[in-house]
Amino acid sequence: MSERDQYKRLIRASELARWDFCHRAWWLQYVRGHEPANPIQLERGKRFHAGHGRRVHEADVYHQLALWIAVAGLALLFIAVAILWIFM
Repeated sequence: MSERDQYKRLIRASELARWDFCHRAWWLQYVRGHEPANPIQLERGKRFHAGHGRRVHEADVYHQLALWIAVAGLALLFIAVAILWIFM
């Protein structure tokens, strides 16, 4: 990897956490290319975070849906009040 390409790569939060926890561990993995000694725990963590990300996305979709339903309910309420007001 050229020096110019190093500045274009995506830096993940896990990489920053590894650097913050231990600069040497970061250097060994990302500069020297050594793999961590606990790949099973890392894979389990990746699966957990992927599942959590999906649940957060689903919650956001449901939140948006609830807002649209509330807006539609208010619109129907205003229409019903307007109809009652006109015919009274």
